[in-house]
Order: sequence, then structure tokens, then C-alpha cells
Amino acid sequence: MNRIRTACYIDAEIQEYEGHPLINALPPINSPEQTAKLLYRYPKITDEERALPGHIKRHAMMRILDKFLYPTKAHSQLEQMISGMIRSGYLSRNIADKSYVESLNAVDRVKSVKSRRNAGNEALVSSVIGCSGAGKSTAVEAILNSYEQAILHPDYQHVQLVWLKLECPHDGSVKSLCINFFRAVDEALNTDYQETYVKPRSSAESLLGDIARVAALHSIGILVIDEIQHLDHFKSGGSDRILNFFVALTNVIKIPVLFVGTPKANQIFSPTMRSARRAAQFGSLNWGRFNRSTQPQKDDEWEKFFARLWKLQWFQSPVPLTDGIRDLFWEYTQGIAHIAVVLFYLCQVRAVIVGKELIDRKLVEKVYNEELSIVHPMINALRGGREEEILKYADLDLPLKEVLVLAEGSDEVIEDAFEQEESSLCFDKQSQLVALLQQFNIGSDLAPILAKQVMEQFPNEDLFGLVAKVKELKDPTPQIKKKKQKKESGYIPVYIDEDLRVLRDSDPDMNYEALYRSGVIIELSDYL
Repeated sequence: MNRIRTACYIDAEIQEYEGHPLINALPPINSPEQTAKLLYRYPKITDEERALPGHIKRHAMMRILDKFLYPTKAHSQLEQMISGMIRSGYLSRNIADKSYVESLNAVDRVKSVKSRRNAGNEALVSSVIGCSGAGKSTAVEAILNSYEQAILHPDYQHVQLVWLKLECPHDGSVKSLCINFFRAVDEALNTDYQETYVKPRSSAESLLGDIARVAALHSIGILVIDEIQHLDHFKSGGSDRILNFFVALTNVIKIPVLFVGTPKANQIFSPTMRSARRAAQFGSLNWGRFNRSTQPQKDDEWEKFFARLWKLQWFQSPVPLTDGIRDLFWEYTQGIAHIAVVLFYLCQVRAVIVGKELIDRKLVEKVYNEELSIVHPMINALRGGREEEILKYADLDLPLKEVLVLAEGSDEVIEDAFEQEESSLCFDKQSQLVALLQQFNIGSDLAPILAKQVMEQFPNEDLFGLVAKVKELKDPTPQIKKKKQKKESGYIPVYIDEDLRVLRDSDPDMNYEALYRSGVIIELSDYL
């Protein structure tokens, strides 16, 4: 259960922020130097750990993957963008002013507002676009986590949700995105909005209206939509509908929206959306990989990044960094931070496993070719510099689970040192497959059976191929269930004139605006 902090107000830094509880409850505005210190993460290595046996040491090495973050100028730009978007969005939503209630009444206009080409004149819409593995999602999460997510304002009986981050669903479903929203709010505020609003017969249209209502009620400071390129899978114009909804959300109730995705996302932004992003006062940020000049300098960001990464060695005698190794890592990673970190981690694991604590050219080439073949097309495209090829592979990624499995696969190199029998290696591979299946939420009773079955049917398949075969066994083509016909009741209800149920039955599509025009709903602001 999340603990919601009570607001502690600070003095406003500028005149515009005075008297705004939602802004004054935020932490002070950071300088670039403060941002760097705030985001910098560097795992600690002790001499005691360096002396551990290799099979234990490799567990400590996992810190390289999730506890190393080297802030760059792009991180500072992103922090300033998010900081500005949150505060600007709150300027027109002051809970200390009675006009705040009027802004809540505007919520139901969100669904009916159609985005225009100039929709972004006041929009707080922006985006961070970069290829997979460049570190954009990690950077966004690190910056968001520097803010308390939820703040209680007792004097105003108000719970503020400073930020909310969602991922676009892979299945191309607007309803799935809506469900993700309510689930994220419930996790942050300990509420039950998902249970309240999401019903089997709930339409995507009605859920979008409920999202606007909840977003306004809890004064969301910024809504971050990650993996925005997945909107490409939305069917029947769903991507345009959801994008226009988010633009309307910013125009009507002033909630900033930040889209995060790969270059493929640029293809799905409609002219309206592109206009909004250009007009937004914070612009858009292209989150590129590290650049490297033809004559590298020590103060280049890539050089500084890799020098810090290289020091994370668990070897008893750390290997000094040479220009040749630095150039080789650039060649094989093309400046993509995540791939550089993964390649360095896998090289170090391989070196420790074979008992030769040395990272040289031969080892790096071997690990890259054997363990990272999945990213070769993207690296080759970046190396060639052809935009159309880069777009083809911009979505390639190397998830943490797969990296850890690759590291487990490094055990196979022990065969060269100990000449294990074929049956022993086969059993080890089966154990790895069972462990991997359990990570994908397949039960411990079923995983060994499935692993044995696919290994017998496909003995030459690698681990990832075997996982795919298991998925085919586990997820056959779904059967379409026949809908149960409801039994008609012989009871005929009797209603009085103008009963709401009569109005609803006569027009099933009747919404808030129709009820408002009919005089059923009153305007509360007239009585304030």
C-alpha cells in the first residue's frame, strides 16, 4: 500500500507560482548541476566482492544493468522540460481558487472537443523520440521518481497526483489503454477506480470520459505515455481517436501529456498532433544515441560515459581501458547506451566464468557475435546511416530478462575448460529453459513438462526458439465462445413521466450533454 505524503509548501520561486498549492507542494526547481547529482547512479564494488568465486560474483555484476546511470546534457534538458510542463499545467488549475470547480465542470467537454490543426496553440503536449535502448524511458522514470507521486492537501481536502506513467498496450486496444490508466491510478492512490469504471460492457468511449474525470479530480501534473509507437497497431482509426483525445485533454483541462517512443511513432502522429507538438512551448526532444567525433576527445559524452562504465569491473586485477577496446565497443554499439552496458556486462560474465579475468578484443567479438545477434540488424543500419533501414529496426530492444538469460547461457563456455558430456549440457539447457518459463509465469509443475516436450521435438533450437515453441503449445488459436442468449422476462415495468430510465431506453446513446439540455442536470457553479 502506497503512503501518500502530506503537502509541505515552499516559497514560490517566481511571482506566477505564488498562491498555487499544487505548485508550492512540489520540490524546488533544480539547476543542471542538481539534476546531474539527483540522477547519477553508480553501483559500489568492494574488494571483498572481487575476491568471491565467479558463480557468486556474477550475481553482484547484475548491478551494472539496473544501478548504473550516467546523466548527460539530454537528461538535463528532459528534466527541465518535465519540470516546466508540470508547473505550467497547474497555473490554470488552482485548488485555492473557486474557478477550480468550474474547471471540473469542463471535463465532460473533453470528449466532444474535436482537435483542429491549431489545437496546440495552448497545448502542453510534447514528446521524447529515440531508438530502443537509448535510455529515454529510464531517464523519464528517474526524473519522475524525483517527485512525490501523490500529495495530500488537508486544507483543501484534495489528493494531488503529480505524475502518472502508462505504457501503450501491444494489442492495439483503446480499452486496454484505459484499463492501464485506472490500474496505475489505483496503485498510486490506493483507490478502486478500475473496479468502479471498468465493466465487461464498458465502451472505450465511455472510459475515455471517465479518464478525463479522474485526471481532473486528482489534478494530474503530467501524463506520460510510453511506447507510443504501439499506437501503430490500433485498428479502425483508433490511433487518431486516442491522440486527439489527449490533445483535447490538454486544451480543455490543461493536463500536460508527454509521449515517449521510437522513431516509428513519427509515422502515426496525425497533422493535428504534429501541429500540437510544434506549437507546444516546450517543443519535442529527439533522444539520440551518443555522438562521436571523427577525432574523439576525452570530454566527449561517449568517452566519459564509457570510461565510467569500464571502471565497473569485478576482476581482482581490473583491466585498464585502451583506445582499441573503446573503439571496438563503439563499433558494436554505435553509441546506444543500453547495448553498451549489456555487452560490457556479458563480456565480464564470460570472462569470470572461464576463469580468465580479461576483456580483450577476441572476447568482445565472440560475445557480440554469439550473444547479441538479435541487435545486429539495427547496429548495421546505424553504421550504414540509411534512414529507411534505421526505421526498420528502431524498435529492436534487449529486455532485462533476456539479458540475464544470455548471461546464463554463458555457462556453456565451461565446456571448453571441463569437457562436459553432451547429456550433461543438454540437462543444463533444459534447466535454463525451465527457469526461463517460470519467469514467464508458467507454473513450476507445468514448466518441466513443456521444456522436455519441446526439447525432444526441436533438439537443435536455441533457448529463445524453444520459448517460442512453448508459447505455441500454450496459446493455441482461441475458440470463439457463443454468447448466451438472455431469457426474456414476462415482467413489464411501469414508469412515471420523465423517469430517467425511460429517457435512457428511448435513446441508448444519450450522454451527459443530452441530459444537461433536457434539464435533468443542474449547474452547481451557480450556487457557489
